[in-house]
Amino acid sequence: KKRSRKKLRGTNGADELTGTPRKRLIFGLGGDDTISAPEGRFIVRGGEGKDTFKTLNGGKGYMKIMDFEAGDTITFCGCASTRIEQRGKNAWIVKGDDVKAVLKGVDADALDIDFPNAVITMAADPLA
Repeated sequence: KKRSRKKLRGTNGADELTGTPRKRLIFGLGGDDTISAPEGRFIVRGGEGKDTFKTLNGGKGYMKIMDFEAGDTITFCGCASTRIEQRGKNAWIVKGDDVKAVLKGVDADALDIDFPNAVITMAADPLA
């Protein structure tokens, strides 16, 4: 089976993965991965582990995160103009009019945005 040249794959360990203009599909697989994407549109899957998705401050680029879950983190600029919007079944991280990330199947209300620490995480379950 030929490996796709458009995919960037991690390992079962902790990986630092950065997309490229040619590698727009990023799979972290196992481990606590750090995934970042430059300008452009990327589809990313963190896989198992506590993953960190780094958004780009400036430039037109975003990642569609297919498996954002508790324990995962999105880093952002910490800018006051950043907000979370519900659009259909997805949560969108937007700064001004620039989309930074789309979280597939995630409810915007389930997210915590922490401006001082410049991170977005799943809100702690109040029923737990």
